[in-house]
Amino acid sequence: MKNMAKPLTVRWLKPGDMFVLKRSQEKYQYVAREINTPGGIKHWVRKLLEKEHRTLHHSCHVELI
Repeated sequence: MKNMAKPLTVRWLKPGDMFVLKRSQEKYQYVAREINTPGGIKHWVRKLLEKEHRTLHHSCHVELI
């Protein structure tokens, strides 16, 4: 039987982790988790070689680099 391990998602990252977004192959660094927001938890990331921060959905599949 094949090993069916769960994929790594944004929700499991720690600040400072560098990763590749599996869908687009873009490289990011995980910046912070913001908990007290009206919509729930926000996961802030920074695309490598850019200064601007953005958020990603918690279930995006990633691979650590």
